[in-house]
Parts: sequence; C-alpha cells; structure tokens
Amino acid sequence: MRKITERQLEALKAIEKHIKEKGFPPSYRELMKELSLKSTSSVKGLLDALRRKEYVTWEEGLPRTLKVVK
Repeated sequence: MRKITERQLEALKAIEKHIKEKGFPPSYRELMKELSLKSTSSVKGLLDALRRKEYVTWEEGLPRTLKVVK
C-alpha cells in the first residue's frame, strides 16, 4: 500500500467508524457530511485515490459495497 494524505486518512477512519457503528459502509452523502465536504464529487475523489492506493474497494454500480482493505 502506498502512503496516503491526512485527508485520505480522515476519510478512511470515518468509513471504518461508520461500518463499526452501523454494520454497513457510509453513503457518499454521509461521508460528505462527516468530513465537512461541500460536494459528493469531493468524496468520490477521495475514494478513488484510496482505491488506487489499495486502501478500499467496492463493486461498481452496487450501493453500500465499500470495503476497507486491511
């Protein structure tokens, strides 16, 4: 795995927290709110970077399939 930025780490922790507390991954809007972002495209950018760096994965076109790769 490659090194991630502080913002990406914050997003990763928010994802892990949501999964631990609710049993399923957050939606883009939930992450947007949690991270105080202004748009879902910002969330998508963060998630795309985390996926490229192999910290998360998901199944395209299916909701709530976001998984943290350990």
